[in-house]
Amino acid sequence: MSKCPNCGAVVSRRDQVCSYCGTENPNYIPPDDEVNALLEKGMNAYLQAEYALASACYRQAVELDPDIFTAYFYLAASLNVLGREEEAIEAMKKARDIRPGNTAVYYNLGLLSQQVGKTQEARAYLQQAQQLVESDPMLQDPKQMRQRIKNALADL
Repeated sequence: MSKCPNCGAVVSRRDQVCSYCGTENPNYIPPDDEVNALLEKGMNAYLQAEYALASACYRQAVELDPDIFTAYFYLAASLNVLGREEEAIEAMKKARDIRPGNTAVYYNLGLLSQQVGKTQEARAYLQQAQQLVESDPMLQDPKQMRQRIKNALADL
């Protein structure tokens, strides 16, 4: 991990840009070929609803390189579909540690926490997502995310 030269936020060596301000990471190092192959195999399995295979691929990827946001994010999604919500929460927390400014991480932590009956934690995560939505350079559709967060908070 290093610091963003623009805003000072923590940035993973595997992230091309800062999750808070979008500034390019001068310390970026792309994952090696083996990790990339596992990520691709995991994504293909995930898209084909082969969640056990996807989770196995993502686990292997993070064992080889623990700084891969995508691996933790989709590991959490795969585990959730498999009904392993507590493990999914832990994987999503690792994704959060890599990209603490990512709105989708907090949104998903809120939903996962709600699924396991942790209403207060769910609300806190969703409120954090609500705060980040305006400044998250990774969001493609902030308006849609605001609405999703609003709906999730109303469901609590």
